[in-house]
Formats: sequence, C-alpha cells, structure tokens
Amino acid sequence: MPTEYSLSLYKTSYSIVDGQEIALSLVFTVDGKAGDLTLLTYESSNNSVATVGTDGMVTGVSAGTANITASYGDQTVTATVTVKMRARNLVLSQEFVGVLKGANVNVTATAYVGKNKDKEAQLVWESEDPSVATVDNGKITAVGSGETKITVAYGTIKKTLQVFVATPITAENVNSFDEEYINVYGRSYFTNDQLNFDHAANAVELGIVGTSLSVNLSSSAKTYMQVFVDGATTGTRLEISSGTKKYTVAEDLTDGYHKIRIVKATEDQNWRINSFEATAFATVAEKSDLKIEFIGDSITAGYAVLGSTGDAWSVDNSDCANSYAYFAAQELQADYSTIACSGICTKAYHWQSNLNMATMYKRVSNIKTQEYAFNFNPDVVVLNLGTNEASYLSGNGANYGDIFPNDYQEFLTYLRQKNPNAYIICLYGMMGKNSVIESGITTAVKNMNDEKIVYNPFQFDANTLGGAGHPSVSAQKIWGNALAQYIQTLNIQ
Repeated sequence: MPTEYSLSLYKTSYSIVDGQEIALSLVFTVDGKAGDLTLLTYESSNNSVATVGTDGMVTGVSAGTANITASYGDQTVTATVTVKMRARNLVLSQEFVGVLKGANVNVTATAYVGKNKDKEAQLVWESEDPSVATVDNGKITAVGSGETKITVAYGTIKKTLQVFVATPITAENVNSFDEEYINVYGRSYFTNDQLNFDHAANAVELGIVGTSLSVNLSSSAKTYMQVFVDGATTGTRLEISSGTKKYTVAEDLTDGYHKIRIVKATEDQNWRINSFEATAFATVAEKSDLKIEFIGDSITAGYAVLGSTGDAWSVDNSDCANSYAYFAAQELQADYSTIACSGICTKAYHWQSNLNMATMYKRVSNIKTQEYAFNFNPDVVVLNLGTNEASYLSGNGANYGDIFPNDYQEFLTYLRQKNPNAYIICLYGMMGKNSVIESGITTAVKNMNDEKIVYNPFQFDANTLGGAGHPSVSAQKIWGNALAQYIQTLNIQ
C-alpha cells in the first residue's frame, strides 16, 4: 500500500429514482496522483434501497435512504442516497370483453415507468373463473357462457377487466323484449307489442354481433337518447324527433360482440320501441343484484344540466344521464329505476299544479296511470324532494311549512310500506336549503324512528351553475360519486 493516499467526497448526499445509476463524486489520490477507484471497497447499508458495484456505480432500487461507503486502508467516506420511486401505471386496451363461446380476443396491457413504457415488465394474468374464460398473456379464450373477471398484475398494480361470454340469439328473441334476452331499466310497460318508456332514465341494454345497431322507435315529442357502448361511462347523445323513425344508434364498431345501452335522456315524452336491427344478436350479462330506486324532482331528472348560468331550460340542455342518480348507479353498476318530475312536490301542488309525488309514485307512469305493481324491490331508495316546496313557501304556500313535516312523513311511511327492507336516503339542499323545509324533513325522519332511514348522510355543496339556476354536470358527478361511496358503506344483504 502506498505511503501517501487520501479519500474524500465532493458531495455527500444524492437524490435519485429507482433504476437510475450514478457515480459518487469521490476524490482518491495515491502518492499525489489520481488513484484507481476500483481499488476502493464499496458497501451499501441497505441493498433493497440502493446497491453499489465494485466500480462504485450506485443504482436506485426502491424508495428509502441508504448509506453508501467507500473505503481504502484506514480511510472511509459515506454518502447518503435517497431513492424515490418513479410513478408506475398499467393501461389496458379495454375494460370490457364480450365474446362468443369458443372465440378468442386479445387484450393488451401496457406498463409504464414514469412516461416511458416498461419493456421488461413482468405481467401476471389470471382468470377468476377458467370455466368461463381462460387467459394466456392477454389472449382470452371463451370457454363457457357466463361472466368472469380477468386480472392483470404489474408489481403491486392490478387492473381488472370484465369478461362476458355470450350465446347467440335471434332477432325474434330480442324483439320480444323478454328480459331473458335483454335488460330493461326502470318502470316500463307494453302496448301492441311495443316496449314503452315514459320515465327519465328508462333504458334498455342488449348484445349484438357486428358493427352497428339500429332501433325503430316512436316518440311523442322531440327528445334525446344517450348510447353507451361496451360499458363506457361517456355516452353518445342523439336527438330523437317526434313520430316514428329508424335510428342508427351505434355504427363503425369493430366487428364482433358489443354490449349497448340506450337511455331515454329526458322526461315527459313517451317512447315506443318497435324493434332492433343488427347483423346478429347475442345474450347480455344479467343486471346487478344491487337495486336502487331514485325519487326526485328536476335535479334528479337532469333539468338544464347541460346549460350554463343564464341559460333558460330546454329539452336540448336537459339530460338525466348526467344526473347524480345515473352517475351513482353506474359507479355501483347497479340495477336502477328513476321516478322524477321537474317542479314536483311531495304532496303540495306548485309548478306541477295537478300532480304530486305521492300520486306519481303509485303509478306506472303519468301516461300509464294504472297502479304500479311494486315488483322492483330496491335495496336502496333515494328520495330527493323539498326544493320545490321551498319555492312554494315563498309564493302562495306561506303556511305550508306547518303541514310539510306531516306530508313528508306520510310519504316516508308509504315508501317503507312498499319497500319494507330498503335503506331510505333522504337528500335535500342541492340547490340551497330553506330552514323550514330542512326542519320538516329532519322532523319526519326522526319521527319515523327507523335506523334505515337517514337524512343527508354525506357532504355536498349547493350548486346552481347549470342552466335555469340548476346544478351543473360537474356538481352532479361529485354528488353521484359521494352517494355511491356512501351506499357502499351500507350493510346490504
């Protein structure tokens, strides 16, 4: 060993990311000349955080801090290395796979470290039920009819896609509107072999094989539909004119199986669905066991939700598929039914001078006025009334505040009678609160003495930034998400 040597560091602390290599800024001299760094001995205090090679190169491994020492003779220097993990992500080419029994479909999963693709990523694919579908490095093979989930893991990150293996059916099957072959949402009825939709958010869901779907439909007035393909959360909005017409509701799809949901996006109008047309049809996955019923006024109906401050209401800026109710149902993938009417009160007559919710709720619809069979049996009922009563108080109903608590409680009693096991969530204040109305609701809820009836169980802020002083889409989304999160906390059997 030479008689004169020295070892020091220009820099004693370093911050790197996982996978990054750095050289310590060492100064090593032997007999006054630059020494060979490979003569040094290197050591990491924590190899799970950072390693160091015999050449002194330090590599970040995982989040944390490690001390790296370099030694020669009786001299030792230490540097502190802090490692931060780069953001990782896993992106699937699709989140829903529909495929006919015996067929294959390929799904791509792309792993990212930061903004770069991780070409060395080790992905683990797994099928929840191999009797329905198997998977081999993204190649899904449909084995038997039914539903399952495929999970892809990239380290601690996991992504799941829904897989539905469909069975071919005929156009006659689909156009029978039998729920053995299609899914129908909300209160509906038949006239002359036509499927009738009167309520906002009424919907039908079916499976096709091919590239397009058309529907022959009659509407009593101008209205809109929203079309959702393969479980998408954003739909395509189509205008529907008065009268009977054939509409192409989905086209230019990839040739294969697709799940398509058609939602009646506005209230009041009557739809009569005559038939569907596609190259071929197949079964669709059954609806969720979770059932939610929404009862409300214009907020629930999506009144002017697509408008902006200062806009008047129109059918063009209204859309119940952009209401908190629809957002919550989709977040939970729930079966749902919506009974909503703009301007309606619980029992008073205000903007709806000849109709209240106590009457409307008992009917199939306001067009089909026969008594409803109450065969939906929801797990959760969401009741969102009171805004119009507040307006009524400031107008011709100044004394109604004394009557309202009893009216609201009477309706709650009827809801409990018809839905004996459901959780009932009472909401109020999405457009601001009137203290008299709020007091009436809380009094009625308290008097029910029912632990499964609650008032405003989650936080929300009033919003009137949509059209006609009504809530905006962004507010409705926030409320829908909060409602879904609350429902997930309930002990629903």
